[in-house]
Amino acid sequence: MIQVRKVQPKDLEYIYQNKEALAYNQKSMNDMLENMMIIIDNNEICGSGFYMVIDNKCILNWIHIKKDHRRNQLGTMLVKTILNSAELQGAIQAYLPGECEDFAEFLGFQRIIESDEIDDINRIYSELYEADNFNNIYKVSLVGYFKPCNSNKTCK
Repeated sequence: MIQVRKVQPKDLEYIYQNKEALAYNQKSMNDMLENMMIIIDNNEICGSGFYMVIDNKCILNWIHIKKDHRRNQLGTMLVKTILNSAELQGAIQAYLPGECEDFAEFLGFQRIIESDEIDDINRIYSELYEADNFNNIYKVSLVGYFKPCNSNKTCK
């Protein structure tokens, strides 16, 4: 069974013991645990991601799936759950940094091209995550992202 949820205190020991496989940086991430979601497959934490909602923007970071669990749609489930939670918290745009163009495009994100917008989003990442500037940042509108299915359209 697959489950995506916010991290809980009972998860921390496993996360700390498997921090390399989960790409968990204790120094950077410990202060942000309230913004962490994990994905569990067969009772094993196999991935995590962080997000914050700031000024109606969902700022994603540190999305990671363990190597032996990749290509099983777990990253997609994790990000879509995060986006759903962010939308419920008032986000209307979501941003994803990194060198993950295929993954980002699969999820409907598009690469930001305008330098002013890149600078603005990099400033936010720097303030929230103390991150260096990203060359590639992707965004998606959450307005209508989770449209309900109807008989006239095929759902993704």
